Amino acid sequence: MKPNKKHITGALRNFKKQSGVALITALILTTIAVSVAGTVMYRQQIQIRLSSNIAHMEQAYLYANGMEDWAGTILIKSFNDHKEYDSVLDDWAVLLPPIPIPGGVMNGQLFDLQARLNLNSLDRPQPIPPPPPREGQPQPEPKPDIADINRQRIQKLIEQVDPDQEMGPPENFTDIVKDWIDKDQENGNHSNNPEEEISGNGAESPYYQSLEPAYYSANTLLVSPTELRLLKGVDKKIYNKLKEHVSTLPIKANNNEIKTPININTATVDVLKTIGFDPTEAGDIYDKVQDSPFESKEEFENYVSDNIPEAPADFKHDTDVNSSYFLLQGKVEIHNSRLFINSILERKNGRISVIMRDFSKL
Repeated sequence: MKPNKKHITGALRNFKKQSGVALITALILTTIAVSVAGTVMYRQQIQIRLSSNIAHMEQAYLYANGMEDWAGTILIKSFNDHKEYDSVLDDWAVLLPPIPIPGGVMNGQLFDLQARLNLNSLDRPQPIPPPPPREGQPQPEPKPDIADINRQRIQKLIEQVDPDQEMGPPENFTDIVKDWIDKDQENGNHSNNPEEEISGNGAESPYYQSLEPAYYSANTLLVSPTELRLLKGVDKKIYNKLKEHVSTLPIKANNNEIKTPININTATVDVLKTIGFDPTEAGDIYDKVQDSPFESKEEFENYVSDNIPEAPADFKHDTDVNSSYFLLQGKVEIHNSRLFINSILERKNGRISVIMRDFSKL
């Protein structure tokens, strides 16, 4: 049977339709294949970049550890040169200039944490009264209340950083810190003296639980000055003014008290003023130690006796001219990776221990 024109036309139309469907199918499959290939390549690039960043961070971590070793070495050298005192003239006090490393740069600096006021000293125990003297013997001098002395100094610091009393009276701050670190839930433990009336200006867990988000007071010593941002009334502005003048050093280890006196040789003018020196006296002491540090506490006391007729009552208490705790702050940059390091180093009997380390930008 001979095909007619109608049959031929229909066949051609069917062929064209099938060709069009095949072409569209091929285009769809090609698009899917290209998309899958692109996704695979993109993920490979991400994995390569991620692996590279991890490798760079591992390298940065090793350099940061090397910076700690450098800090320990230079602190031991300073100790061996002169055990009796530390000062801003020592090698450890010099800013480490940017040091080129493969693919980047590193730099860091050591700070004397005993140039600052130790907030944890607010929780030092009240001194035990001396026993009554035997007949004919003089009355023994009572031991100073270091917690109360530091309370007064911290309040003087608050007067400097918060002159408008945005946080209220300066004693409010010391009450708030004391409530944060003590183990009781009595609001406003103003003093270690049980006969003194409680101020009620602090803040315990009930206050912090009323916030959003809610949390408890620590009821233990401060670990880092950054914890201050959790405390009642301490905003970013106040914190930024405080952080250069305060520390959070330990006060006890193995049931033994740890002393953290202020190092006169490294203290700032603001910290010297908290001891009770007026601005001129604090400035004169600060200028002196920049060129000729005190080599003993007795030398410092003699200087005060000779040059400051009306010396602060407690200037001899909880002050010294040497230090045991230092802060290493450093930064390592390798390509696009950046690592900050903040390590607290304890130097004891010429040996160095890292007692805290974090990698945040303080």
